[in-house]
Amino acid sequence: MTPVYAFALALAVAALLTPIVIFLARRLGWVVAPRQDRWHRKPTAIYGGAAIYLAFVAGWLALGARDDQSLVLVGCASAMFVIGLIDDIFEMKAQVKFLAQLLVATVAVALGLSFDLLPWPWLNVPFTLLWLVGVTNAINILDNMDGLSSGVALSAGMILSLVAVLRGMPEVGLLSAALAGAAGGFLIYNFNPAKIFMGDCGSLFLGFSLAGCTVLGAGGASNLVLALLIPVGVLAVPLFDTALVSFQRTSHGRSIAQGGRDHSSHRLVFLGLSERKAVLILITVSLAGGLLALFLQFLSSLVAVVVIAVVAVVFVFFGVFLGGVRVYGPKELPRPRESTLLGQVILYKKQLVQILTDLLLLSAAYTAAWLLRFEGHLGPQQMTLLTQSLPWVLAAKIVCLWIFGVYRGEWRYVSVYAMIQLAKAVLLGSLLMVLGILLLLRGHGYSLAAVIIDFFVSFLFLAGSRFLVRAFTESMVQKKGEPVLIMGAGDGGELLLRELRNNSALPYSPVGFVDDDPAKRGLLIHGVPVLGTRHDIPGLARKHGVVRVFISILSPVEGGLEEVFTMCRQTGVECVRIQPIVEQELAQPQ
Repeated sequence: MTPVYAFALALAVAALLTPIVIFLARRLGWVVAPRQDRWHRKPTAIYGGAAIYLAFVAGWLALGARDDQSLVLVGCASAMFVIGLIDDIFEMKAQVKFLAQLLVATVAVALGLSFDLLPWPWLNVPFTLLWLVGVTNAINILDNMDGLSSGVALSAGMILSLVAVLRGMPEVGLLSAALAGAAGGFLIYNFNPAKIFMGDCGSLFLGFSLAGCTVLGAGGASNLVLALLIPVGVLAVPLFDTALVSFQRTSHGRSIAQGGRDHSSHRLVFLGLSERKAVLILITVSLAGGLLALFLQFLSSLVAVVVIAVVAVVFVFFGVFLGGVRVYGPKELPRPRESTLLGQVILYKKQLVQILTDLLLLSAAYTAAWLLRFEGHLGPQQMTLLTQSLPWVLAAKIVCLWIFGVYRGEWRYVSVYAMIQLAKAVLLGSLLMVLGILLLLRGHGYSLAAVIIDFFVSFLFLAGSRFLVRAFTESMVQKKGEPVLIMGAGDGGELLLRELRNNSALPYSPVGFVDDDPAKRGLLIHGVPVLGTRHDIPGLARKHGVVRVFISILSPVEGGLEEVFTMCRQTGVECVRIQPIVEQELAQPQ
């Protein structure tokens, strides 16, 4: 039986069983009412995890031959399903629930479900236990918005199945495909607005099964990097969400075990995205992480490490961006405590995060420069030179970045000036690097071309990282407000547009510009189009439901603005002139 058939069978069974569970749940009163800490607005059926579990078992039983490790995985995943079901019915204490999960994971490892990655065999046991329990709980806490956990499980299961087939591990491929099919069939009814929730019986089962499939599939990798790449790639979203929630709750003095609307999906909704868009974004990230991990399997380990470093920085800044979203109210935060060293140095210092990410990016850029110079292959001599020179390169560049004030900039307001300072710092660092290499290593075997390539790659990586938070802000923040027009598609209009977008106290949403210069028509300013001239204001106001026109022109206006005010009054639209600072100063009495 191929993974395609296993996927289709589990998908069909889950799609047929889930409506039955919904019917029984409603008849028997197995529903959860809307609550303040939940997002659903209507009473919703629960115990959907039973349909996922039964669909997976049906697909697995139809697979034919089953090896010992598959039996261990399915048996322990079934035990995890029972633990979740008991918790759904009786609400187990957190400590008891964790100990039960640890017991199941210990039995699984004792029966042979274990990584074989580390050079010290005894370390594989605690590492596997940590992985099984950690991923199980990561999927469990990710189940906080309609369709998120089942969607992530669907994408992760499909990638794991494909990887297993490519590595010649058909049993793992069939298990993963059946798991993906079961999650997919349930997702039909679990996507927003959900008709049923999976509960802990579903999330614990999915989490442990996914973790177990990654353990079984890691045996086909050629080295440690590639062995860990697929598990981390396919489970990037739950791992990221768990890290973000843990860090944010700790930094705000909250218990990690305390629930709340502070997960990555919730933060995206607080930014203005719909629940559907937030879930789809995270599912897409999960699928992209798995596909990227799969693609890196065909590259050398050194190239894979460079790519992983860059992707890790992207996730760090995505976490920084989401961490800046206000999700806690005054009543949700504990009383202020005395600042600790951790709070002073780590939790409230963006500079430290920037320096650490820069060290990672500069190391990746330097390695990438050598790989480009030597066409993707580094011999023993090149690897020795790279390793010996890298510490000096990092020291020189970090010092130059600090001297040029790169770490004093605000991430959300990256400017051309900041990029010029960054270029100067990287250039000076490259010159110091050459000088140091000539003095310390005498330039023996060193490539000048690698230095030149490193300058461009370093600048590209560092500049890109500094635009990440701004890019996330401008692409994801969906501010809702009254539609307005801005007259003046120049510097004044651009400044006003940024103020309207960034100031949450201003309830306006710009739909377009108008400008007396007809040549500007059709241009885009930060994604907002120039729709016409002043004479088009009445038609544009009616078409877009505009309630207000802001005039933001810094230079003198030929013919005055009385015509604009008159057109707005006749159209029933308020018109406001944003007075330039220079005119304000001149208007003040001497």
